[in-house]
Amino acid sequence: MNARAWHATCREITRVMGDALHDPSVAANDIGYVIDQVDRMLFDLGFYITDSMGTLRRRNPELAMRFDQISQQVYVVRYQMTVFLIRSQGPGPISGEEPGEETRFIFYYKALDEVGFNARNLISDLDRELKLIWKDLQKLIIQEEIAADSGLS
Repeated sequence: MNARAWHATCREITRVMGDALHDPSVAANDIGYVIDQVDRMLFDLGFYITDSMGTLRRRNPELAMRFDQISQQVYVVRYQMTVFLIRSQGPGPISGEEPGEETRFIFYYKALDEVGFNARNLISDLDRELKLIWKDLQKLIIQEEIAADSGLS
């Protein structure tokens, strides 16, 4: 079971997404880098989810359901963060316009109003849920380690 790696990866993903949602300089730079960084971590997360779910379903179905919901929420926040970052860019190079700094701030705050504040709320909820589930996961991890040490798993 990779619940520790799942939790650590979720925390790192939420940190990167939180930075992107709270720091205007992230939106002013290459947003592709941030999106790619999150997507690479999500690739790893998918493995940790699959690896942990079998044990969780067998040992604690309720915890497995929470684990699955939180995992899905990570992807929802990623989508909202991406929408925010794209909208904060304003019209792209295809439009032929290169917005000035003042115009960039207008697009940034408009995107913040349209999707950014909601994404920030979602990430706060996600952080809270990650803290709550971690306590329950630790108990199960310890039980699994004891069972593995005694050859009962």
